[in-house]
Amino acid sequence: MILSRRRRRRASQCKAGFAGLLSVVLLVSPVCAADDQDQSPHASVAQTALPPPSTGGVNLITQAAVASGVLACAARVDQVAKFLTSGVPGNFWLFLPATARDQHIVSASIEVDTKEVPAAYASADFAPGMANGCGAIYESVVYWAEKCDEVAAKQFAALPKGKNLGKLIRSLDAGDGARVFLMPAGSGGCISVKKQLL
Repeated sequence: MILSRRRRRRASQCKAGFAGLLSVVLLVSPVCAADDQDQSPHASVAQTALPPPSTGGVNLITQAAVASGVLACAARVDQVAKFLTSGVPGNFWLFLPATARDQHIVSASIEVDTKEVPAAYASADFAPGMANGCGAIYESVVYWAEKCDEVAAKQFAALPKGKNLGKLIRSLDAGDGARVFLMPAGSGGCISVKKQLL
């Protein structure tokens, strides 16, 4: 197959960009925050507001982001990463653009390691240059081995019921730009998704 000069150059750029991205992802993917705290790993799911950025030790996700060139959103990355992991060990994956990383959206996927629930996943996206300095949105996803009615009563009792998303997915109003969705999973399980725009 004969490629035009422009297509060959674009393919070459994509290969180089992918190789650069892959090397960064492989470098940072097997690490996560490991502060020893007595917080439940899913406490961040039930909390309604993020704490203000701290001046304490920097989260390992933040360290990896800064080492990769993400500087404008470093404080926001640290704030959200500490909130989502609650200091519980786990793994994370950074999604980084090939170039100008400090000027583009970046994303983190985090497996929250916990013994209290079968599975917990978090995702956060960070966008520099917003009116608040760095815009962010996160989702915290937890599988509970209980029906959604029980999860709502035990884990989110303080949250008022909001408008349902559809027939099966209920919504709880967590305030401050946050919402919790509860979705039945399997026979007797429930998935909670907390989403907040910052």
